[in-house]
Amino acid sequence: MILKDDLYTITAFTETDGQIHSTIRLNAQHRIFEGHFPGQPVLPGVCMVQIIKELVETATGKTWTMSQSDYLKFLSPIIPADGQAIEATVTMEQKEQDELFVTGTLLCDERVCFKSKATFTVN
Repeated sequence: MILKDDLYTITAFTETDGQIHSTIRLNAQHRIFEGHFPGQPVLPGVCMVQIIKELVETATGKTWTMSQSDYLKFLSPIIPADGQAIEATVTMEQKEQDELFVTGTLLCDERVCFKSKATFTVN
């Protein structure tokens, strides 16, 4: 499942020393919101996890799989609106040659909506 350039677009992206700072914009007209939930659209949690994964892939140029999750915290819903900016901060720390420990945060309107800590393994 690749969401980049369909469900969301990256409008700003920097990666320095394993630290990613990115701004993304949701496509509020995406078909996923028709079913999640009709009349009250909310970004699905699995999409938040996938966004973090895709940002790591953009930074590293590699394909990754989440092999372990220490925690996934869904703190506030992300309600899509045209042009809405979501700020993402991701930290990558090399564990083994083919493993990264990744922490990720998504902020919407200056409120923390999602936090995660997970191990990713290269495919």
